[in-house]
Amino acid sequence: MIRSVMVKGIEALTAECVLAAERAGVTAEVLGSLGPEWDAKADYNLDRMMVHGLRRAAEMEEVALTLEGLGAASGMTREAVALHRRLGRLGVTPPPEGLSAKIEKITDLESKLVGRVDAA
Repeated sequence: MIRSVMVKGIEALTAECVLAAERAGVTAEVLGSLGPEWDAKADYNLDRMMVHGLRRAAEMEEVALTLEGLGAASGMTREAVALHRRLGRLGVTPPPEGLSAKIEKITDLESKLVGRVDAA
């Protein structure tokens, strides 16, 4: 359970980072500054979240309860829950190949969801 704080938390941070970097037009620069392996890591992390986001969010809810039961902070874990759930709800299975394609798909679907909410 406690290991999931790190593993699924890093996935959520990766998603937040690359989606923001894409909006800013600096994805390559940001990933390059993290090291040569981060393009592949980001691709893998987004893949896992897109495919298993809903299940992982449910697991992370249990992790947050465990942390709280220990009297430990759970704020970042709760935020990871929200991000895993957000990507999982997009229902992209299988996800497209490659990081750029994944980012584009997420961005496209989320903009359509925002458009639906704005139109209501």
